[in-house]
Amino acid sequence: MTDRATASPPTDTSRIHVISWLLPYDLAAIALAAIAALVVRFDSPNPYVAVFPYMPAALIPFFVRPVVFVAFGLYRREWRHASLRELRDLVSAVAVGSAIGLGVFGVASLLGVPGTSPFPRSFFFLEPLLALALIAAPRLFMRASLERRAASDTNGVPPIRTLVYGAGDAGAAIGRMTASGVILGVRVVGYLDDDPRKRGSRLMGKPVYGHLDALPAATRETEATQLLIAIPSGPADAFRRAAGAAHALGLTVKTVPPLRDLVTGGYQVSGIRSLSVEDLLRRPAVQIDTDAIASSINGASVLVTGGGGSIGGELVRQILTLGPRVLTIVEHHEWTLWNIERDIAVRRKESDGAHIVAALADVRSEAALDAVLRRAKPDVVFHAAALKHVPYVELFPAEGVLTNIVGTQNILRACEQASVAKFVLISTDKAVEPVSVMGETKRLAEQLTVAAGHRTGRAYTAVRFGNVLGSSGSIVPLLQRQLDDGLPLTITQPDATRYFMTISEAVSLILQAGANPKPGEVYVLDMGEPVRIIDLAHDLVRLNGIDPDTISFTITGLRPGERLHEKLFYDDETPEPTQHPRILRASRPADPFVESQVEALVEDLAAAARTHDDEAIRELLARSRLDARPGGAERPVEVEIDSIRG
Repeated sequence: MTDRATASPPTDTSRIHVISWLLPYDLAAIALAAIAALVVRFDSPNPYVAVFPYMPAALIPFFVRPVVFVAFGLYRREWRHASLRELRDLVSAVAVGSAIGLGVFGVASLLGVPGTSPFPRSFFFLEPLLALALIAAPRLFMRASLERRAASDTNGVPPIRTLVYGAGDAGAAIGRMTASGVILGVRVVGYLDDDPRKRGSRLMGKPVYGHLDALPAATRETEATQLLIAIPSGPADAFRRAAGAAHALGLTVKTVPPLRDLVTGGYQVSGIRSLSVEDLLRRPAVQIDTDAIASSINGASVLVTGGGGSIGGELVRQILTLGPRVLTIVEHHEWTLWNIERDIAVRRKESDGAHIVAALADVRSEAALDAVLRRAKPDVVFHAAALKHVPYVELFPAEGVLTNIVGTQNILRACEQASVAKFVLISTDKAVEPVSVMGETKRLAEQLTVAAGHRTGRAYTAVRFGNVLGSSGSIVPLLQRQLDDGLPLTITQPDATRYFMTISEAVSLILQAGANPKPGEVYVLDMGEPVRIIDLAHDLVRLNGIDPDTISFTITGLRPGERLHEKLFYDDETPEPTQHPRILRASRPADPFVESQVEALVEDLAAAARTHDDEAIRELLARSRLDARPGGAERPVEVEIDSIRG
């Protein structure tokens, strides 16, 4: 509050100061332009001789133009950030003033006002040009001088000489913001771009040297110490090539956020940041059908469980931009609930008037969920609340059952009673042929959701995907902390692979899949190719400017419940395309026998979990892992584990 209160007066004072000298200057410039136009017309060295015969008609612009300029708001502009729009408005104001002045002159001539007859017609051509030049000059000078002052205002620290890779819109925006002082401490000295047509051209007054092969020569010529990658929608290989070339020359590497983060409001172009592993895994930008998503969210009451978590929080942020009527955030952890509510408070402008409700409730409590849903009356529910840390759930299976299975059953029952039209379960690739308790609990959560969809005929669906970078418990922050502390990097197995996706990308696709009206479906996000954990670690080390050969790696072996490679589909599931190329449908014939057994199994698991009978839980899960359908082959757990390790 204090910052806002102290920020306004300087702005108003600055504007008054601008008017106090700019308006008198404009009056003088208008008068000078009228005099100069007549002097030029008659080629007279004596202004008095040239102007006096046409007085007072020659003073018409002096009275007309200031009124027009005020009407056009030319004295309410921040000329430090003047652009082509301001120049266009200035030209328009001069043109309109000339037209009005010509009309006034016509009326004056009909009334026989002195100086109107005869009157040189060339005046109406020369005077506007001279007036425009004289009026525009100080404004452009003001912008240039303020830019120079802002660019040099670095508290005595020389700005970092920076080459920008990407001479497109983002690169131009970076050039403008560094020049105007929006981005401090950075001085753009040149550009690189893969488009051969741009080579040898200039952008924002700086040379475009060509593609990355020109980086060494450009670095020597400009004495740059930093490379800024300004391709928000660029592919991962472009980041890899640029980072590798820059590190080889000893340059610091920075970037701007991905395009999807700019669209969803996660960052601004001015948010220059260090290169991250997410950039090196970046795939082509996700194209989503915003109209289809908005049709199910805009004006609706939406509820998100686990809204304080990584996926749940990003769901909340992206849903806000789609104009819900009410957004209810359910979270059992008070600090994370407070944190996401605080984050939303900063983003209120994105909520478009949505009513935000923060509900402290645990999905394990059926009564608590019933109470929340009665108040919220949601049209759409996203169920992201879950325990997902494989080793912990392996050690404490009762907790996993109570949260992942009983919690899903509770929210589904509450949704059915409240006649919720759409329900989306956030699932995981570990639910496919699971070898861990966590995977088993999420598999049963999927089955509960599919059964509820078939039973109700409503759009109750599950969305399955792999690991997300940057989520709580993600491997990247762990490796970064080990690297910062000078510790060996811990890797489970050199050949272990995982599917990875960024949080914002995954949530955009979850919203897209959730817009589908079909009941009882399981959707699988296209995760691209699996990535070796050791390769991910090497990329992280390189991003820190370190040679991976100088880092020690400790191989810990697979932890309980982990496996070398994850799968996205069961063998008996058929991947089918949907309307979105990055979303697949896991097609499997509906099996009423299996669905009828799920509820009974869940009741047995819930009873064992409430008494924390871990042995009974493991026995029930092992039994459920068998293919219990009539005529189906039974596959013991040990066979699955041996085949994975084998």
